[in-house]
Amino acid sequence: MFTKLVDTEIEVIKSQKGCGMKKLTFILYIIVFSSPAFAEGILYYGMGNSQASTTTKNGEAPWSLGYLGLKDQGTSIGVELSGEGTVLDSTYRQNQAAKQASSFNLLLGRNMSKSDNLRVDGAILFGFREKTKDCPDSYLGYACYANADPDTDYDFNYGAMLMFSVNKLALGLRVSGESSQMLLGFKF
Repeated sequence: MFTKLVDTEIEVIKSQKGCGMKKLTFILYIIVFSSPAFAEGILYYGMGNSQASTTTKNGEAPWSLGYLGLKDQGTSIGVELSGEGTVLDSTYRQNQAAKQASSFNLLLGRNMSKSDNLRVDGAILFGFREKTKDCPDSYLGYACYANADPDTDYDFNYGAMLMFSVNKLALGLRVSGESSQMLLGFKF
C-alpha cells in the first residue's frame, strides 16, 4: 500500500510543471524516516566558514541538515539538505547574481567501530546541487514572468563524512566538493 502511494505521488509530480525536485525530495525524506530500518539514527546540523564573495562566487557560510540511519552491520542510509556552493541566479530581474546553492544528497555509510559508549560511522554523500536559475523577467515583482517557475540546472555533488558519537552526542566532519563543515548531532 505504501509503495503504491509513493508511485502515485511520483506520477503526479511528473505530470505537474515546476517544483518537482522539492516534492521528490520531500517524498524521499518521508520514505527514509518512515522505514523501521531507521529506528536508530543521528540527526545533525553542520556549519562551515564563509569565504570572500565575488561577482561569480557566493560568500555565505555553508550549512547542512541531515539524518543518518545507524546499523551495526551493513550499509546505513541517510538524507541531507545543505546550502553550499554557488548558484548563478537570474530571477527577480537579476543577471547571474551569485547566491548560495541548495544541495540535496543521499548518504551511504558503515559503522567503523563500536564500543559501549563510543561509536564511529563513515559515509559517502552524493546528490545534486543547483547550478543556475534563469527565466524571463517579471514586470510585476514576481521571480519570473507570469509567476512561472525558473529553469534550474543542477550539477553533481559528492563528498564524505565521519561521525563520532558518545552516548547521545555526535560530533563529526563533512567534506564535499563545495565546502568543509563541522557537524553537531544527536543520536536517538
